[in-house]
Amino acid sequence: MISYIIKRLASLIPILLIASFAIFAFLRLGGTDPVAQFLLNSHIPQTPQLIAELREEFGLDKPLLEQYFLWLGAVFSGDFGTSYMSGRSVGADFFYYLPNTLLLVLFGFLLTLALSIPLGIISAIYEGKWLDKALQILCLIGVSVPNFWLALLLIAIFCVSLQWLPAVSDGSLSSFILPTISIALMSICINARLIRANMLQARTQYHILYAKLRNLPRYKIITKHILYNALIPIVTAFGMHIGELIGGCLLIESIFALPGIGLYSIQAIAHHDYPIIQCFVLVLCGIFTLCNLFTDILYAFLDPRISKNLKGVQ
Repeated sequence: MISYIIKRLASLIPILLIASFAIFAFLRLGGTDPVAQFLLNSHIPQTPQLIAELREEFGLDKPLLEQYFLWLGAVFSGDFGTSYMSGRSVGADFFYYLPNTLLLVLFGFLLTLALSIPLGIISAIYEGKWLDKALQILCLIGVSVPNFWLALLLIAIFCVSLQWLPAVSDGSLSSFILPTISIALMSICINARLIRANMLQARTQYHILYAKLRNLPRYKIITKHILYNALIPIVTAFGMHIGELIGGCLLIESIFALPGIGLYSIQAIAHHDYPIIQCFVLVLCGIFTLCNLFTDILYAFLDPRISKNLKGVQ
């Protein structure tokens, strides 16, 4: 297992290199000029001499590969560059905002776990009953609702009408409630339906029939045999939803003015601030890869067959 983890961590390096070069090249070949955008936002008249000076200052006058390797060398030393718009260190600002985003993702993930598992179990137990049908309709609606529209609806109800919660982040935990619901609802509904489907499939297996013939208690059959076997393939889905939650932060943080990397990066995209966008993509690729690694390790612990295969690989 340890050698497998080391190999997966080593594979992180080429993945990050490919992703970093792809976003680096796409930004510069996209036809947008960050210098012109900088002058426009700063209300400074554009002159050829000034544009040339700024391109040289930003390092945009060099060939693409030279720009990339200069930036990559700086990244290895912990320097993600300087923001074109603010002139501040991108790394310092990015990791200042990152905890708020990770906290929002953590709340969203915990809410997904807390609601999707019991909803999926209840729906499977009462298959075909009115409760199951009601939950299926609610899940279908939840999957269909865009998170930004849900965020605006929650603001209208709980902030404007009832005035129970703040519409804009004020640093308190209460200001995370509505953003958490907004990014987690779709994941909750998807996982609840997935758990229901896997439980219905698992209960048709022969070992479940054997457990019933042994007159095991119903709760033990559901929890120890049906639910356990149903949750194994769902572990992968939960790992993927972490990335979905982080992606949802882009819009949700902007709507609630939550100072995280989502809001920070959205502003950077609007201003064509290359260093911030590059840092955002690089860090997210690292987070996604580590989440997938953790999911694979957890999957191996839950399924002895995979654990045995990993020992063979070692």
